[in-house]
Amino acid sequence: MRRAAFIVLTFFLASFSGCFGEDVEEKSVTPALVVEDVSSATRGQYMSIAVDSTVDWTVNRSPGLFFLDEFGVLRDAESMTYPASQETLDFLVMDSERADIQLTITAGGEVWNATLPLEDSSELMLVDGRRAYDTIDMLTSQYNNRWCASASIHEGGAAYEAAAMAMEARMWDMGFDFVEITRYPDDPDQLNVVGYNWGRVNPDEYIVIGGHFDIAYAFTPPSGGTNEGANDDTSGSTVSLEMAQALAQMEFDHTVVSALWACEEEGLLGSRAYVANLPENVSVRAYMNFDMVSLNYPITPLTEPIIDPLTGDLFEPTKYDWQISIAGASQENMERMMEWVGTTIDEDLAYEPTEGNPINWQIAESCASDHCSFFSAGYPTFNFFSPGGDISFWQEWHSPSDTLEFMTAKAGGQEGMASGFNSLVWSSLDLFIRVDNAENFHGNWKE
Repeated sequence: MRRAAFIVLTFFLASFSGCFGEDVEEKSVTPALVVEDVSSATRGQYMSIAVDSTVDWTVNRSPGLFFLDEFGVLRDAESMTYPASQETLDFLVMDSERADIQLTITAGGEVWNATLPLEDSSELMLVDGRRAYDTIDMLTSQYNNRWCASASIHEGGAAYEAAAMAMEARMWDMGFDFVEITRYPDDPDQLNVVGYNWGRVNPDEYIVIGGHFDIAYAFTPPSGGTNEGANDDTSGSTVSLEMAQALAQMEFDHTVVSALWACEEEGLLGSRAYVANLPENVSVRAYMNFDMVSLNYPITPLTEPIIDPLTGDLFEPTKYDWQISIAGASQENMERMMEWVGTTIDEDLAYEPTEGNPINWQIAESCASDHCSFFSAGYPTFNFFSPGGDISFWQEWHSPSDTLEFMTAKAGGQEGMASGFNSLVWSSLDLFIRVDNAENFHGNWKE
């Protein structure tokens, strides 16, 4: 009994005098920071810099890159803090026209600064206009006559369905979690090709990219239809597929959806059917649409007329304008979207458009393409449209002249068209990351 009382008293006194009478002082850690010596960064590639710090450290960035967090998700924060145990700084360098990027790391009173000159990538980048050109070449040489099955005046959609099945297989190969060709019981002709990469935090909120896969069938006004539809809209399908091959492999908080829409030429039928058949628990955080996007920044118009190889008609040089239209959200959120576009074009990518290849963004609704199916349901949309100026638009719109050969000639060659695709995929990826990161962002569907 006496022994038990002694033990209790000992523990009671210890609470006043430290651990059994010995004072324990908390050891302070002296800040020390060592960062890998790096001299440059490569455009369009991930980069990792070794960091050795004895304390938590914070990094600040310039425009032109996004941080990669511990889950592999790209973050648009301008500053991030990491624990001392974090041994690398990982980020994606955008393929911008900036000359350099800047980083500052602080750990206690220790500071590391770097200005890294940007070098062109000798390998294909995360998204790349050169690979996109190969895709449009493949589509216009192997999968022509992609006419929608619900039109009664052509061959019933056999060529379209064969192309859709080929793209379904291609998307599985990209690494999507799930791929489908939609066949709705009440509308079986709407064969959309759709790939899903499930979001790690909010899988029921979709960020959707898409372009229509069908082309104008025979006798379509105003110019009688097309076999290739290189600009309208094999170009948009191409951009969607180039984005898809990267997005399928990446991690995001929200679900990635990459789509090739059916029957746009007959009234946006494929995308309308998709929106109408969304599961009840699913909403669309944003939709990005690509339609007629072969000729845009940084392509500059030719100085001399060129001849249409099919008709012999002359193409007179005109400006190649690029329009980004925003719709479908509250006024406050549409203004945020406008700000994102400005930051993307002017700061992150540092594009310098001219009178010959202007870039304009606006809040505007139009039902000329599949984005209408989404903003009509209250979902935020970005519509990318660059028809090549008024002359080019009317010359190849729904016309046999809408061939890859003619569009490539208008772009000044394969390298020119690839550069235009490149600006589209990088600006779209930049915006995609911002939409995925945004807090309190939604469309009218949430009101």
